[in-house]
Amino acid sequence: MTETTPKSLKMDLMAEWMQTHWLPQFGDQACRIVAVDVACTNDSVLSLFPATFGLAGGYHFAGTERIESGVVLPVDDYALHTRKITDQTGAFVHEFNGAAGARVQILVMCAHYSDSGYHRVALAAVPEAFLPAWYDFAGECYRLAYSYEPEDRVVIIGGHSNSFQPTVSLEDVVLPPALKEDILGDIRSFFQRGVEVYRRLKLKPFRKLLLAGVPGTGKTMLCAALAKWALEHKMLVIYVSSARKRQGEDHGSSFSKIEYALATASRSKYPSIILLEEMDAYLHDDEKALILNVLDGSESVINDRGTLLIATTNYPEAIDERIMKRPGRLDRIFIIPETKSPETAGRMLRQYLGTMWHDEHETLVERLVGYPGAFIREVAVYALTQVACQELNVLPLALLEESYQRLKEQLEVRDDFLSHPHRSPHMGFAAAPTNGQHAVPALAPSDPA
Repeated sequence: MTETTPKSLKMDLMAEWMQTHWLPQFGDQACRIVAVDVACTNDSVLSLFPATFGLAGGYHFAGTERIESGVVLPVDDYALHTRKITDQTGAFVHEFNGAAGARVQILVMCAHYSDSGYHRVALAAVPEAFLPAWYDFAGECYRLAYSYEPEDRVVIIGGHSNSFQPTVSLEDVVLPPALKEDILGDIRSFFQRGVEVYRRLKLKPFRKLLLAGVPGTGKTMLCAALAKWALEHKMLVIYVSSARKRQGEDHGSSFSKIEYALATASRSKYPSIILLEEMDAYLHDDEKALILNVLDGSESVINDRGTLLIATTNYPEAIDERIMKRPGRLDRIFIIPETKSPETAGRMLRQYLGTMWHDEHETLVERLVGYPGAFIREVAVYALTQVACQELNVLPLALLEESYQRLKEQLEVRDDFLSHPHRSPHMGFAAAPTNGQHAVPALAPSDPA
């Protein structure tokens, strides 16, 4: 039996009960049985619904009561991350008060139609004269259910978890000062003045930035810092994950995740930032046209208070020229460089070493120029780990230099292997490392979640 069959049967059973047990009280008054979103029976939504929210005809929502129907069993969903009751099944009577003591009661019924626990269907019995007020109420329930209030966490779309808390501050990100200020200045100006400019020009307030650079230059770290900054400024921050949530998915980087993130942002009453890492991974041939239209704004729903998309890529050459070179699809492209000066490399090393930094470590700085920030971080992390293992109180220069040399040699082994992958047919991934070499570390930054 297909899922559509039990769904239609559930709707028929609820509609029949409404006609038999509820609608007769209205006599000759015209009523409609309408399909509604399950948000109209979401306990968290109804508890948040403001009593001052004005509906058509001067009505206001006054509360709800669950009643026995005999045709739909009452089942509650409990959200662990909020510790609140959310979606509910059963029969509910919503009460609305109007002017001069007017009162209207609306029956809403919601039921599961599959054993998965996620598939629900809902109906409401509404007098025709009250339909305009009902549409206002249902629309606000939908917005409250599917929008997010800025908290101290980033909302994850399509990942294994539903949120994460960024801990990196902008002060922790080491970039050329002019570049860092240019990026932050662009973001500030968009939300402070740019949104109004977009509106005046009759454009959707949707701005798109691309951070491009080789792996390990700190793009992920910068995104995490910008997320923390945005949360501190009461913005909604959404991270689009390219992880595969379940077996059988062709890929985790599907257009539907971007679409859902934009829709989530559009329903919020707060300015929104969407973080999209590895943008090139989403440009599948069968979805490329959709991405182009979304970046144009022609097929994207946008928050009136402004939506900023911050995308990253390690491989800008893999991004379609229709995106890279078409004004309006990407508004700004920022190149995140490898360390180009001893000053930048030194600041990174000092930051990662913290209180273990000593002036003698300066002699290593010159050799770190040209490497991505992830390399410098790993040099520091390995050295500090050895300090802890050996129970030392200080970090000797020799130990720091040893950490640098080991990592440098590992990269050389990696590059040599990738250049000649079949040179040694007897070499396997399980073979013991030679010359004291350890496994080659992954230098690409990790998922911020």
